[in-house]
This record gives sequence, C-alpha cells and structure tokens, in this order.
Amino acid sequence: MNVRDERALPASVEEAVERMYVRFGGYPLPGNLEPCPECGPESSAADIAATSLCSLSGRQLDALHVVSLGDDALRHFFPRLVELLLVEPAPPFDFVYGLHRLKGRLPAWDEAETAAVRRVLDAVWAELLSAYPARLGYLSDTRSMLNLADWCDIPLEPFLEGWQGVDTLCAARHLADLVSDVCTFETPFGPAAKVAVLSWLSQPAIGERLQDAVLATGSEDAALELSAAYELWTSCVRV
Repeated sequence: MNVRDERALPASVEEAVERMYVRFGGYPLPGNLEPCPECGPESSAADIAATSLCSLSGRQLDALHVVSLGDDALRHFFPRLVELLLVEPAPPFDFVYGLHRLKGRLPAWDEAETAAVRRVLDAVWAELLSAYPARLGYLSDTRSMLNLADWCDIPLEPFLEGWQGVDTLCAARHLADLVSDVCTFETPFGPAAKVAVLSWLSQPAIGERLQDAVLATGSEDAALELSAAYELWTSCVRV
C-alpha cells in the first residue's frame, strides 16, 4: 500500500509537499545503496530500490543513514524524509545525532530547491499555529519545527515574527509549550537558534500574550498550562 495514501495532511501542506517532490524529482535513485545491517537488518538495497520513493519507510531511510549521503543522493530522498516527519509521530531517525547533520548543507543547494523546502515549512508553521494539539507528526510542536528550520539553515526570525501576529488560543498554547521546553530541556536548540528564540521570547509582549490567554480561555486545563508557562517565563526567560 502506498504510505502517502494513508496520510491526512492539511491541503496547504499537502500541496507544498507535492511541489517539493516535483522540484527534487530530477535526482535519480543512487546506484550504490548500502543499508546498515545494524540499523535496518530487514532492509536490503534491492528492497529499497524496488519501493517507490513515496512509500519508503522511516526504517528504510534510517538504514541508509540518509542524512549522511552525498548531496545528490540526499536530495533524491529528501522529500520523503520531510514527509515522514509529518505523518509519523516518532519516525525511527536519531534526530539529535542525525537530522542535525543537515546543518550547513542546504545553502549549497539550488535556490529553487531551498525555496521549495521553505514553502513546506511555511505551510507547516501556519497549520501548526492554527490547531492545538496539532496533527503534523513529529512536527506537531514548535520546538521540533523550529529545530528543523534551523538544521535546514532557514532563518527563524520570520516564523517568530509571524507568530507575534497570531492572537489565538491555539497559538498561545503552543507558545506556552515552547516556554516550557526552553526552560526544562537541557539543549532545546543549537547555539544560534537558542539565541534567536530566547531573544524573541524575552520580549515583554510574550508575557502579556500568556497572561491575556489565561484570562481569555474558558478551559481550566488550558488556563493552568498557560499560568504555569507564565511563571516559567517570569523566572527564567524574561530579561
């Protein structure tokens, strides 16, 4: 069964993913595939070659150590890699020691290719802030989404600045989660991304947004989460 037939992505994200497949479609399947016998003992080069790109599983890409492949090979698999992040809550990639190796690679790609990646992330970001909880697989929280953007060397500032203008309870609850992540995770972001995120979060307007959301929500659970995030913000984020 085609894995993509089973997903239910929002229309805007679906369209952006489809366009990314088209943009990267000129890169052929690498001819020298060597799946790792430890990471994917059930995955052979023949099986991977016989499977359509849009049906490859996370296990298969993990067995290929896909992020460590050469640029042309990575670009062949890249649309499926991003798609799996959107349809699987916990794909079998080692994100900390795997996807972060994307850092520094995309700037060397064609401008139209990086624009296609940016278009997907723009669509994901808009959908993410419009629903809570979001249903976008691994990218259902803002920390994961911003990390992927950073690893793809896409500036975080436009995402953060755009968030400032989204005055909804869903956006506020995602904001509360990000404050919690920043205050409780040992390394929520890489060094440069952490500076950008903390600089944005430290604005007085962020605290005001959390307080306003507490007063506006009719949900006791949401109010408790937002209040807790505000307390964290005042103690470890506010300048």
